[in-house]
Amino acid sequence: MRKVIIRKCDSYDDSEKIIKIINEGIEKLSLKEKIRGKIVIKPNVVLAHKKVAPSAFTRPEIIDSLIKSIKSLKNEIFSFVLIENSGTGIPTSRMFRKAGYFSLRKNHPELKLSPFEESIKVTVPLKKGKVHKEIKVQKDLVEKDFLIYAPKLKTNVLSHGITSAIKLNIGIIGDKERMKFHTYQLPEKIVDLLEVGYPDLIVTDAIEIAMGGNQMTEHSLNLGIIIISNHPLSHDVVCAHILNLKPEEIPVLKEAEERGYGSLNINEIEIDTDIPLEELKKRTSVRENGFRRVDSVEGPVKVYAGEPYCFGGCHGVFLDWLYMLKDRAPLTFEKKKDIAVVIGEVEGDVKAKKVIIVGDCSKVKGNIEAKKISKIKGCPTRHKDIILYLLLKSGIKSPLFRIDLLVDSYPFLFWSNFKGFTKNLISFKKLDKNRTTQNKI
Repeated sequence: MRKVIIRKCDSYDDSEKIIKIINEGIEKLSLKEKIRGKIVIKPNVVLAHKKVAPSAFTRPEIIDSLIKSIKSLKNEIFSFVLIENSGTGIPTSRMFRKAGYFSLRKNHPELKLSPFEESIKVTVPLKKGKVHKEIKVQKDLVEKDFLIYAPKLKTNVLSHGITSAIKLNIGIIGDKERMKFHTYQLPEKIVDLLEVGYPDLIVTDAIEIAMGGNQMTEHSLNLGIIIISNHPLSHDVVCAHILNLKPEEIPVLKEAEERGYGSLNINEIEIDTDIPLEELKKRTSVRENGFRRVDSVEGPVKVYAGEPYCFGGCHGVFLDWLYMLKDRAPLTFEKKKDIAVVIGEVEGDVKAKKVIIVGDCSKVKGNIEAKKISKIKGCPTRHKDIILYLLLKSGIKSPLFRIDLLVDSYPFLFWSNFKGFTKNLISFKKLDKNRTTQNKI
């Protein structure tokens, strides 16, 4: 049954209403009897920060109400595990704290916060994978009895304008695997992950969505709804329509359809809503989703975008960086500098005081006239490398270049990775010991 439920909810403060909506959704989707044991919840917490990223993560009120809802359904004992990998070079545990998730444990002592870096990981083979033949994920994800995704509805220029349930899977793998195939192959990569990360229930935070800029720093737009489904592709098709996007023009959704995960035809989806889709589309139409070619954005630098054009790679990452400035440092964004940025294979000549070549496959086939030529490596280039390089080489300061985030990014990241390494080492030794014992028997 492909069903998407939409309910009006104007405020995060109305916990009783949110619980009632979730309970109704579970009942309508006939999921009550399937909920049991170890329940894994995957939110969207790429970046949470009250100054520069206040609106682009799943709010703790949604998670709190979700847990209360499940606990109210049955007189059973559940365990809850919250998993995520922020993937920004900042430890997920710090993002959990900034998102307000640590306070959830006061009301729910049975809740375990499991940042990817600090968790035990296992390797899972993929039978249907096109670009990934195996992935390393958290052991909690593999051992779950019931999987809930709690996305934040928002726009994302690296995934053709939308982040929702299917794209949420990028946070179930580690940073190295996350960047692998994060190019024009991104749609295939994300759909590969559905084989492991296929939620039983989706509860989407769309009370306040984030729209029109960088996936982490873009500003909020009050949409006033909660979206519930048991089918990720149908859910994302409806979300695309809400954002005035065409599902057939979003490669990750097309890829999911081609692999048999459902249909892009909204007429084949049962939509149970107490607010017309046209009204929701009207609300989001007041703001652009930001998805466009990077060389069409009039920012502080001149961008030459060549082929192949990588929406999910270097072109998309640099566009995301430009929007980061526009979102939270508009004066910096508007200040022009005599800098040319080359992404992809560019035909013709390039002239500027400084020329920066972004990405391993980027080059100029004509002449370069510049006092200084430099290159940022990577396939794709990482956000953190662009942020640091542009600051040191051109004086363009990203709004994410903050003392608190720098502290999070280095000493805390080291500590998180060390804890994860230790846990996995102990787990491996226990497993090896058990195998030795069984062989002797």
